[in-house]
Amino acid sequence: MSINERALSLMPLFFLICGGLLEAQPRTVTVEECVTIAVQNHPEIKAASENQAAAIANYHISRAGNSVIVDANAKTVEYLKQDRSPGQVNIPGVDTTIGLFAGLGATYNLYDPRVSTSIDVARLSVDMAKINTVIVRNRVVLNVKKTYFNYGLAKESTIFREKLKDKYQEKLAKTRILHRIGQRSALEVSKAELDMESAKLDNERSRNNEASMRTNLLIAMGILDDNIEFSPIILQQFPELRYTVDELYNLAQANSIDIRFINMKKDLGKLNIEFQKSSRYPRVDIQAAFGFENRDLQNREEIKSGIKGNNWEPTFHAGFTASMPVFSGGAITSKVDRSVAEYNSVLYEEKRLLLNVKSVIRTNYYLMVELTKQVDMSRLMADNAEKHLELTRRYYESGVSTQLEVRDAELSLLNAQLMSVKAQYDYLITLAELSHIVGLSEEQICKK
Repeated sequence: MSINERALSLMPLFFLICGGLLEAQPRTVTVEECVTIAVQNHPEIKAASENQAAAIANYHISRAGNSVIVDANAKTVEYLKQDRSPGQVNIPGVDTTIGLFAGLGATYNLYDPRVSTSIDVARLSVDMAKINTVIVRNRVVLNVKKTYFNYGLAKESTIFREKLKDKYQEKLAKTRILHRIGQRSALEVSKAELDMESAKLDNERSRNNEASMRTNLLIAMGILDDNIEFSPIILQQFPELRYTVDELYNLAQANSIDIRFINMKKDLGKLNIEFQKSSRYPRVDIQAAFGFENRDLQNREEIKSGIKGNNWEPTFHAGFTASMPVFSGGAITSKVDRSVAEYNSVLYEEKRLLLNVKSVIRTNYYLMVELTKQVDMSRLMADNAEKHLELTRRYYESGVSTQLEVRDAELSLLNAQLMSVKAQYDYLITLAELSHIVGLSEEQICKK
């Protein structure tokens, strides 16, 4: 085999290896991309969509109550004999002739208040199913944002904990050297060892928390793909709310999907009460049948003739039927009482929801005010710690300060930066929760 032939034979293997390497490289996704992935893949959203499709199918079923129902049927028919004795009970087969009808039967409802009410119930159920799909989607989006920010915080914390562990390790090594030359006591060495072990423990906890938060984020997105990375979010300027707490509550009453859903649930409760009450009213139908009829199948000869197809004549029947409940054993009254109780339960659910919305808005609003102060204070602390570290390094270069003091200044700076990062992510999580409960996006409730 020539060199060129060998090169050509190895080309597929080369492309396969290169493709595997390219595929193995994780792609970095933002929080917006995570939300898009969750909306496309999360099973709760897909289940809500199926429930919406089922509600639409139920609506079409309820509308069929106003249509003509046509069935193919066969049934026995009876006719009175001309020579029967008057004033006596008719005995089938003795005073009557028994025949057979086969053909098409049609039924059309002329009056039944339950049909129109059931259509209204089904139509409202479709709207509620659509709203519920939006509710599920918003809940999934909120959960993705919160888990994304929690994972970002855990990832940043792991980086800082690793740096802190290294600094404590350097401090411990330097303290031991100074102890050997008599410049530090055994107590200071013990304290440095304790700080080192504590830093190792914090670092290990941070790594485990990062892995757990990553798994939670993948679950929140509805996927199990490990070949992705998440880019952390560090904002230089945080969005400020443009509304007061009372204005946010008024916006929630107008825009909250949960409040809109509970209002629909109240309307559905009223319709259910009307539906159960309408069971007391009569139902009127018009029925018609067209087919073929054999009027006498009582003797063997007529049966044989009927099997052969003889003695069958075309026939048409039409008439009205009306029915009205007279006694139901208390079932109708009990169903009405049950519907009233369910409606009252929805009223209490509405009160609980409104109280919860107001409480969550107030809590998150004042928490964001507090977190804004914490972000500013933590940034100021980080700036001061950075200045202190720079000053300590200069003093050390001048021979005034020691390496241990430089390490302490570096540790102070890392702790201040970690506090700043935590406050920033807590702010983003609180803003996402406030946006969700109000029913508007973060951009709509914040200043530009």
